[in-house]
Amino acid sequence: MGNDEMLSPDDWADAEIDEGVSETDLELISSEPEYARLPSDSGFLVLGGAEAGSVIAELPAGSSKTAKAVKAIKSRDEALGGKQPLYMVQRSAQRYKPIPHLLARLHADFSGHLALGLIGKLPGVTKKSHQDFFDICPTASVRIVDPVCFLLDEGLLRLQPNPISPRAIKNAPYLRDPEATDWVPSVLAHQREAGANLLLSPGRALDPDTPQKSLDASCAEAEDALAYLYKGERLALNLTVPARWLTSSALRERLFNQLVDQDQFNVVYIRVQWAQEKSFAPPCDAALIDGIKELSNVCMDEERKLILPQTGVTGWLALAFGAAGFGIGISSSEQAFSEHAFRRRSPGSTEVERYFERQLIHTVERATHGTLSKREGYARCACPYCVTLHSEPRWLHEVSGYHHLYAVAELTAKVQMDSDRGGRHGAVRRAVRSAQRFASGLPLAGPSIPRHLDAWGQAL
Repeated sequence: MGNDEMLSPDDWADAEIDEGVSETDLELISSEPEYARLPSDSGFLVLGGAEAGSVIAELPAGSSKTAKAVKAIKSRDEALGGKQPLYMVQRSAQRYKPIPHLLARLHADFSGHLALGLIGKLPGVTKKSHQDFFDICPTASVRIVDPVCFLLDEGLLRLQPNPISPRAIKNAPYLRDPEATDWVPSVLAHQREAGANLLLSPGRALDPDTPQKSLDASCAEAEDALAYLYKGERLALNLTVPARWLTSSALRERLFNQLVDQDQFNVVYIRVQWAQEKSFAPPCDAALIDGIKELSNVCMDEERKLILPQTGVTGWLALAFGAAGFGIGISSSEQAFSEHAFRRRSPGSTEVERYFERQLIHTVERATHGTLSKREGYARCACPYCVTLHSEPRWLHEVSGYHHLYAVAELTAKVQMDSDRGGRHGAVRRAVRSAQRFASGLPLAGPSIPRHLDAWGQAL
C-alpha cells in the first residue's frame, strides 16, 4: 500500500496535500455511475462515476429508477452516541481523492452497523481546502480538523527535526505563539472556520516527568475552550501522550484519575505515540496493549466516548475494551503515530506492494497474498476496490490502499453485527481467534507474519 518512507510519522501532520494523485487509478475505482436512494425524499447518494460521494436531488435523465435504498446519513450527535462504532478516515496528504467514493460505499454497505467520520489536519492545507473537501463528503457525520498542537512539543515527542514549517504557520498561525492571551480561542476559531463540527481542545503533549502539572495545564486549556463554544457546538478533550503514559502504572493511574474528574467532557480524543519497527505492523508490546485496554475500559465505565485517532487496526482492537471509535488512513503514518526514525532510502527503491488480509487482520506483501489466495479456505474480498485491483496487470497501490480501508471498515461493522454474544468484546475476540487459526501453519515470513495476534489474544 505505502512505502516505508512515503511520509514520516510526523510529516502527516504538516504535509502539503498532493494534488498530483493518480487520476488513472481514481477513474478505475469509480468509473460506472451508480446511485442509492436516501430515505424521506432526501435525494440520492452517488456511489460511482465522476460525482461519487455526493448527494443529488434527482437521478440524471435516462438512469435507472431502481436505485437501492440506504439508511439516512447520521447526524453528528447520532454518530457520537456510541450505538455503533465510529470509523474515522484520515484525509491523507497523498492519494486522498477517492475518499468521497469510499465513504459513500461504506455508508451504502455498512451504515446500519457503523458511523462515519473524517479527520483533516489544519497545518497541511488551507481552511478553504478543508471546507471544500467536507462538502464533497456528506456521509462523514463527524468532521474533525485536528489542530496538531503537539508539533510544539518536540522536546516531549520524537518528531522530525523542525516539525513546524513556514507553510504550517501560514495555515495554522496559532502555532507561532502558544503563549498568546487569545491562543485557545484562536485554536478553536481555525477549526471552526475550516468546517469542523467536533472541535478539539489544543491537545499539547503530556510530560511524563511532570505528570500532574502537565495534566492540569492541558485540562485547564480544555476547560477554557468550553467558554468559547457557540450554540450547538461540541468540544472533545484532546490529549497527546507518549506511550510511557500507558505502560507505566503510576502514570496510567494519574491519567485515568484525571479523566474521571473531567466529567464536563463526554468525548475524549487521545493520540498515543509509540515505537514502530515496520510499516503497517501493529504494536506487540503487551504493556502498551494493556494500557490501551485499561484506557478504553475507564472511558467506557465513565461514559466517555473515546476516539483513538491514527491507530488503524489497533484502534479496531480497542473497540473490544470500550473505545467508541478510531482513525485510519491510507499510509502507514496515518495508522500509527509512531516515533520519528530516520530511514535512508536506497537509490531506485520502489514502493512495496502490499495487501491487507482480512482473515489475518494484517498487511502482507503482494507475493504472500498471491500464495494465500490459492489456499483452501481462503475468502476472497469482493469489495469494489478488489474487483479493480485484481483485473489490472500492474499493481495499483492506491486501489490496494482503499481495499485496506474498506476491509477494516467491514471488520468494524462485523464487530457490531456480531455483538449479541458477549458484546463487542466477544465479537473482537472471536475475530482474533479466527485469524489465529487461519495463520496457523501458513507459509508466512518477515513482515507478513501477524505477530500482534498473540498479544491481542492474551489481552482478550
